[in-house]
This record gives sequence, C-alpha cells and structure tokens, in this order.
Amino acid sequence: MKTLSAVLLLGTVLAGCGKNEEVAEARSKGAPEIKRDQNIVELTKESLQHVTLKIETAQSGGLGMTLKAAGRISANLNKTAKITSTLEGRLIRLHFDLNDHVRAGDVVALVESPELLGKPLSLKAPIDGVIIDRTATAGEWVDKSKAIYTVSDPTQPWAIAEVKERDIGVVKLGQDAAFTALAYPGERFHGKVVLIGNQVEAGSRTVEVRIAVDNADGRLKHGMFADVEIVTTILDDVLLIPDKALQTDGEEQIVFVALSDNRFEKRIVRPGLEQSGRVQILGGVKAGENVVTDGSFILKSEMLKGQLGQE
Repeated sequence: MKTLSAVLLLGTVLAGCGKNEEVAEARSKGAPEIKRDQNIVELTKESLQHVTLKIETAQSGGLGMTLKAAGRISANLNKTAKITSTLEGRLIRLHFDLNDHVRAGDVVALVESPELLGKPLSLKAPIDGVIIDRTATAGEWVDKSKAIYTVSDPTQPWAIAEVKERDIGVVKLGQDAAFTALAYPGERFHGKVVLIGNQVEAGSRTVEVRIAVDNADGRLKHGMFADVEIVTTILDDVLLIPDKALQTDGEEQIVFVALSDNRFEKRIVRPGLEQSGRVQILGGVKAGENVVTDGSFILKSEMLKGQLGQE
C-alpha cells in the first residue's frame, strides 16, 4: 500500500509539472501583451495639479492674409493749418506753446505792424487742434511767408505705410489695416486704407499708402514709427486653431486633442496659411474638437517619455 501511494503521489507531481510547463510554454507563445497606444497621453491627477493646460476649440472662420510694411504716424494734412501774419511786422507776443490745445478763433499771437499805426494785429487759430510746430519767438520780424504756428487735429492722424513697389498691386482702397507702435508693445491699432500714392520713391522703391486712424485718446504722436499690416485677402470658412497648439515631432506637425480631462490624443496635422497667431488646418483635426494650446509641449514630453519607457 505504501508503494502504491508513493506511485500515485509521484504521478500527481509529474502531472502538475507538465501542466505548469504547458502554461509557461503557452505564455511564451501565448496571448499577445496589451500595448499602450503611443498616440495617447494620460496624465495622473497629481500631474494635472502641477501643469497648466489651456484648451481651445478648432472652428471655422475667416483668415486675413496681410502685407507687412514699415510706417510712421503723420499729421492729417486735411485737418492741419499754418498760422501766418497777413501783414509784415514784429511779433510781440505768443500765447501758446507746443502741444497746447487751441480752438478756432483763439488769439494765438500779436504782431505790431507799421500799417496799423500802433494797434497790434491779432493772429487767430483757424481750426480746433493742437500746436504741433512753432517756428518763431517774440521780437522776430515776420511776414506772410513765415508760419508762426502749425495746428493739427490729433484725433484723426494718418499712418503712412511704405509699401514695396513689387507689393503695391495687392493694396486697394478700403482695405483694413492694423499696426503696432513701439510706445505701446503688444497693442494693435486699426484703420483703413484711404489713399495709395502715385509715385515710387527712387531710393527705397516704395510707395506711400495712407491709412486713416482713430486717435480719440491722443496717444499716437506725430512722428512715431509703426509696423503696419494691411489685410489684402480674406479666406472664408477655413478651419483655424491657435498656432501655439502646433508642435514638431520629427518631420511632422502635431497637435494634442483633449479626449477627457486627463487623456489627450496626438494628431498629425497638415497646416496651411498662418496669420496673426492663427493657422489654417487642412487635415488631422475636425471643427469642434478641442486642442491643447498652452501646455502642449508638456504633453509632447510625456509622450516621448512613454515611448522611451516601452523601448
């Protein structure tokens, strides 16, 4: 009996070993391992607490193609006047200085003329505006040829863009324009093209383009430099996303689409034209999908770390 029991026990052990070997062999050949989708980035709750992600929706809209040009702020010559004396005489008093505001009819200076037998001639402002130039001092002898003051309305200046000769053909009257000024970084001012010059400047090969500007607050000053963009073409109904959503992955342009609060999918996209911080998307993202803008670089880094970990 003892011998029979020993034989049965040995058989059971051997059978168990055989099954274990079969299981091990099945596993070595066996069921495929579950692989993580390399296009999906999933952040933990802890990670989300330490990163800042901003989401914006891809949507259809108009994309304005612009022409860039250097420019300057100029007085509106249609709202500018020079003040001169109608008679020869000595300038005995000036009532205003540079940057002073005057109203039409204000007496700005007095001239003593021999023709008036001791009665001073009053020089008056012809328009409302600001004194932008003063070229005389008390005691000077003045006549009709000498401008004592220049007055201009500061609320409607011009931005003068110097457009290259090769580009002038796409500029049209009425086009929208925008520009920035060094004094106000990050702020854009707007206007419309109201005049295209008829002469090419010999040295620079540029044509002056006049842009009417609203300057009710008076912040734009005569002589300021400006970087001008004239909207020459508008593409309607194109899919747009912020350009900061784009990341480079090798030779591909990618974005990350939010699938949930913590899951993001890498998409290869075909960008088109780009202007003013927005880029046209020709494929890879659909209207209504949410793309990551701020923080997209962090998701790219997480994706690369995951790929290295799998290797």
